[in-house]
Amino acid sequence: MEFSTEELNFFNDVFTETSSEQMMSDSQHQLSIKTDVPQYLQQILVGSKLTLLAEVSHYQLWFPVSLSINKQGDFLPSLGTPEIIDVKGNERSWRVNTPKNVALVDVFHDQEIEVLSLSATGLTLKIPNSKKNVINLQQSSLEMSLAGEKPLKLELDLVRHEKDVVAAKFKDLQKGRESLRKFLFNSHKSKYSNLYQDIIL
Repeated sequence: MEFSTEELNFFNDVFTETSSEQMMSDSQHQLSIKTDVPQYLQQILVGSKLTLLAEVSHYQLWFPVSLSINKQGDFLPSLGTPEIIDVKGNERSWRVNTPKNVALVDVFHDQEIEVLSLSATGLTLKIPNSKKNVINLQQSSLEMSLAGEKPLKLELDLVRHEKDVVAAKFKDLQKGRESLRKFLFNSHKSKYSNLYQDIIL
């Protein structure tokens, strides 16, 4: 069996220190590594709203992520408190039933209201069905305390009313949203501790 001139040249190039093909590819393609992020990208990334998704059983934990830059120019990610979504059946915010350490007070009528369930989007309340105790959600001055923290002022929109149970959603909860997320996340971790045993948060 005889090799052609091209095949012989190929073998010759393979066993030499630098092949002509290698030299050609080196001159055409260069690999470079940068350890710092360009200034225009830093501004975009630091101002961005990022979210990290973690799935635990049939729950999705949506963590807000913020980026800052240290003096060396390295990014420092910081995880916020997650929003918990129950994806079993209909996707909706996870709710804690008969939450402990939650107090809801109608300040104007000096009346405490029983909270039946609480989520990041709203709550259900038990209000005795009598004319004296009917609460107009639009005109009430409601405050909610979570685990003994400073009370949050609430504005609610009525979703439905059945006998003595009222379902309402939060109208504007910007100042108290982080406190509510922390409370719900801690309640979720406490109730489903088995799901978190192998997770470091």
